[in-house]
Amino acid sequence: MTVLIRATLAAMLLAIGWSPTSFAQTGACIDTDGDGYGWNGVSTCDPNAGSASDSGSSPTSSGGACVDSDGDGYGWNGVATCSVDAPAPAADSSCIDTDGDGFGWNGVSTCLVGGSSTPTQSSGECVDSDGDGYGWNATTLTSCLVSGSGLQNDGDNLTGSGSADMGNSDSSGGADNSNGNGGNLDTSNPGGTTYTSTFTPISGVTADQCLTRQDTIDRNYPGAITAGDFILSINAWNFGAAGNYNWEQCIFANGGGLGWTYDWGAGGGSGDFFVRSYPELIFGVKSGGEISGSSAREGTGLPERIDRLPFISIDYDFSSNENGPARAVDASSNPRFPNGTTIFGERNIAIESFFHPSDANGNCPASVVQRGNGQSNHTYEIMVWIDSGAERLPAGPNDFVTTVTLDGASYNVYTKDNDRKYIAFVRTSPSLSGTLNWSTFINWTSANAHRVSSLYGANTNSVQLQDTWCLANILVGNEIWWGEGDFTINQWQINRTY
Repeated sequence: MTVLIRATLAAMLLAIGWSPTSFAQTGACIDTDGDGYGWNGVSTCDPNAGSASDSGSSPTSSGGACVDSDGDGYGWNGVATCSVDAPAPAADSSCIDTDGDGFGWNGVSTCLVGGSSTPTQSSGECVDSDGDGYGWNATTLTSCLVSGSGLQNDGDNLTGSGSADMGNSDSSGGADNSNGNGGNLDTSNPGGTTYTSTFTPISGVTADQCLTRQDTIDRNYPGAITAGDFILSINAWNFGAAGNYNWEQCIFANGGGLGWTYDWGAGGGSGDFFVRSYPELIFGVKSGGEISGSSAREGTGLPERIDRLPFISIDYDFSSNENGPARAVDASSNPRFPNGTTIFGERNIAIESFFHPSDANGNCPASVVQRGNGQSNHTYEIMVWIDSGAERLPAGPNDFVTTVTLDGASYNVYTKDNDRKYIAFVRTSPSLSGTLNWSTFINWTSANAHRVSSLYGANTNSVQLQDTWCLANILVGNEIWWGEGDFTINQWQINRTY
């Protein structure tokens, strides 16, 4: 889509009299979406021309075939925007907005969708609403080139360093809200057939598993507990951060619900800066040995490609207590807590998903998830904190992106400079019960995370989500830094509407 937009806007500029010399006439061929076609500032080009990887084909020349690289029905014929299966838009016809940014093309010039009023901007300011390097000058009423020269690549093709497991939380961090208020996004259920998965309490039977420091010394590790389409896992993945403290963490499932108890000590040392564990409820595929339910729609329906996902919502109800030794903490990094707040532990309530690459045929069998020994082939991680502690946040102040309203709730957004395959949303007012539309967070991430630098002035762009990537799982748990407490899942229901 990016190549199409750039080519289309270049045609617009020429149509309204913009001088071609404004562009880098001999610049490199920039192919931002990897479809084998690019833009060199003047015309469509072949990014592999002259190289060993050159396929031998080249973009069509003037008057050639209409090349539709993103499947939206419109393409580029080497000179102008074209329609794949219909004549090009007639001059002065309706305004066609192919990328949903409020601006379109009517066959002759740039236009505003629906006849809306022109945005009010200061003289000479080029507003790039979709981060593709071109914008709209509301004073001259013309398309414009951001920064005045050259095309920009704002991080779409960057690769991330990844994370070994759940160790994504930074020791410092707070919301620097000076970067803007963000935008709103609401996602509505499209309707259709809904499949529902609800955890199954074990009526009349108490099932529990515990892990202690001594168990790790003796290499005596308990198993997980299966409950319907879910797996309940202790996942004390970073217990070494507790040092010599005789910690204990247990999981339970019974007629009253399921959850966990934990005792990681009072903290107070350097270990406070590290997550010790993430006891979790797994839905889908976490690793080769952690596969819940079946991949059929009647089961979990996961893994599944992003472009084939149903609408996903989650109904939840939790109860939680933190009852460790009291501590007055440095809460200056989290505006929700006054500095010096007395707390009894540090943990969040975090819902997350991992994405993995599809197989060679573009499908998503369970085998696409490769995870073990602290390594993972995941391509992206989305985490939503519906509650946070007083000190710990997903990343540092420089990693704050913006504040957005999603499905009626406010979230601070973070992307991490040392892991471009990660994004976190932190709810500004905690919620222990409600409905969360998981599709909203996936859609916002897909549309914005790879260009938050240009949109919000953020420090770090993420990699761009790809339609072929597989959503492998939906997880809920506590990242625990220190303290003693319990967490009970009274309701956890995942709804998928196709």
